[in-house]
Amino acid sequence: MKKLNLGCGPKTPSGWINVDYAPGAKLAKIPLINKFSLTKLKWDKTIMIQNLLKPFPWATNSIDIIYSSHTLEHFSREDGQHFLKECYRVLKPGGVIRILVPDLKNFTLEYLEGKMSADYFVENLLVLYPEPKNIIRKILMPFITFPHKCMYDTETLLRILTKIGFKAEARKGMDSSIEDIRNIEDESRTLNAVIVEGEKV
Repeated sequence: MKKLNLGCGPKTPSGWINVDYAPGAKLAKIPLINKFSLTKLKWDKTIMIQNLLKPFPWATNSIDIIYSSHTLEHFSREDGQHFLKECYRVLKPGGVIRILVPDLKNFTLEYLEGKMSADYFVENLLVLYPEPKNIIRKILMPFITFPHKCMYDTETLLRILTKIGFKAEARKGMDSSIEDIRNIEDESRTLNAVIVEGEKV
């Protein structure tokens, strides 16, 4: 069984093809940097480096399961739909995709209910670069920080997946048709998140 963990970050469960394109994943391939852990997170040098905005290297109808947590929102709307279409292409008929993204509706409700003040609303959406502390960080910001480029709620993500061709439904954290979901899903990342699972039909 072939299972893709797309945008894996430092979480690399066994039995999955763990894929990322982050600078940390690339730097981990350099022995000296990996040995002395010069990056903020501990990245596994076995991570497959792949730009997920490009055509996927996997053959059509060759993958059983795709898991992607908190990655889609870092793509523009158009790039995100291209990413999901590539997921559909490489999945086998009956294959499963599971997507987690921050829930825009939750952020909005927190604001409307007075739990979040207006001046923090946009900041908490993580759609902006943080204020740089010095000129070096300002120059490096586009290479080390990746703001959210598109936000979703459950209805929107279900509509997009259905339009692509998936039979999709909303799920809760750890509730999945993926047998080893607890090996790959971080429970803290399921909080205030849209969780949608789709089957290629």
